Amino acid sequence: MSAKRQRRAVRAMPAGPAGPPGRTGVLSGNMSIALIGNAFPPLVALFSGPILAQALGVQGRGEVAAATAPLALVVTLATFGIPEAVTWAVARAPHLARNAARRGLLLLTLAGLIAMAAVFASSSWLSGGSPVVAQLILVASLAIVPNLLVGVLRGVASATQSWRLVATERIVTSSLRLLVLIPFWLTGTLTPLVATLTVAVMPVCGAFVYIGRMRSLAPRATEVPRMARTSGLLGYGVRVWVGSLSGMLLSRIDQVLMTPLADTYQLGLYVVAVSVSELPLIINQAVRDVTFVTDAAESVDERLSASARISTFLCGLAGLALGVSMLWWLPFLFGEGFVDSLPVAAVLLAAVVLGTPGSIGGSGLSARGRPGLRSLSLTIACLVNIGLLVLLAPVLGAMGAALATLVGNLLSSNLNLYFLARSFGINPLTFYGLRRSDLATLGRFARRYTDKLARRIR
Repeated sequence: MSAKRQRRAVRAMPAGPAGPPGRTGVLSGNMSIALIGNAFPPLVALFSGPILAQALGVQGRGEVAAATAPLALVVTLATFGIPEAVTWAVARAPHLARNAARRGLLLLTLAGLIAMAAVFASSSWLSGGSPVVAQLILVASLAIVPNLLVGVLRGVASATQSWRLVATERIVTSSLRLLVLIPFWLTGTLTPLVATLTVAVMPVCGAFVYIGRMRSLAPRATEVPRMARTSGLLGYGVRVWVGSLSGMLLSRIDQVLMTPLADTYQLGLYVVAVSVSELPLIINQAVRDVTFVTDAAESVDERLSASARISTFLCGLAGLALGVSMLWWLPFLFGEGFVDSLPVAAVLLAAVVLGTPGSIGGSGLSARGRPGLRSLSLTIACLVNIGLLVLLAPVLGAMGAALATLVGNLLSSNLNLYFLARSFGINPLTFYGLRRSDLATLGRFARRYTDKLARRIR
């Protein structure tokens, strides 16, 4: 379908930020559930972060970060976009869930084994020459395959609108991490090895949450269109994967390269700053995840731009509150040794908020069958980010990495909006600011949940 016909088809759909009233309630409910699920990992990090920082010190915290950063990076690198491809295929044709999931699991098992071998071979370089860190990297890499497979299960649950399961998985895995760390901390036996195992293994426990949902899926279809076959999943997935990889590099490559470019002390400061800046992402990720599924099923321009505006507004409020209050609570929770992470966290908070409009716009590109454009914007931003990181990190340390992230986020965000305008005729300016209709949407949302809370109290 040509871009002109796509624009006509989109404009022929129901107007308004979220479609009909009934659908508005479902959409806001899904976003609320996703918000709760996304909130738990960073909120738990506010408790587990100080535990790790005070028990291990800046040096030990940096060793754990150096050991687990390759795991997070490789789990994205080895997906080849398969979880997103499964989500997209199932969202468009729910009866293909079992077919798509089976192929996705097989593909990622093979990719995970290859990724483990790559990490084993590069552990000496990634550790910056430290034998202790190299051993921790090898331990963490054993969780690569299980983490990849959980991503497919999560993708199926998201595509079938099972947001409660997704939220439950995130709550369970993040809570387990805290519950495991506390006894070791209280008994003085929390070491970098224990912390690395906890961070790497706990996410795998989320697979048990999805067992019942997978069993209830419809039987495998006998006639499977290309989008749910191996070739279709790889075709869509690779286009998404380039962007996902670039996005992960944009947000994680700094932690991977900080040790060889600077040292583990700077990495320890940077990890704390990142954990603070990721709190506003709770809102953005919830809106982005639900927007991708709903826009894949039915594309509505105004709903997409309204989601971006509201998400940016809420992220901005959260970023402002955190930026002001962290002057008091960050040194108290993490220790005086981490005071130098305050200005780094401020820059990273700005990067998150300013990148929100284009993040939602990127979901729109992927949902409308143009994931390659989103990947292109992220790739360009990633290359710029890496170049700035190599230049600035050896000189400015953690602050240099934060400035590189800020530039990368701004670039990728606005490129996404540019590509939306070129492909679907959506004015980029509609993704910025706050409209009266947005305030009305927020008001309806607040009243709905106030009424629910009042009914539960009665």
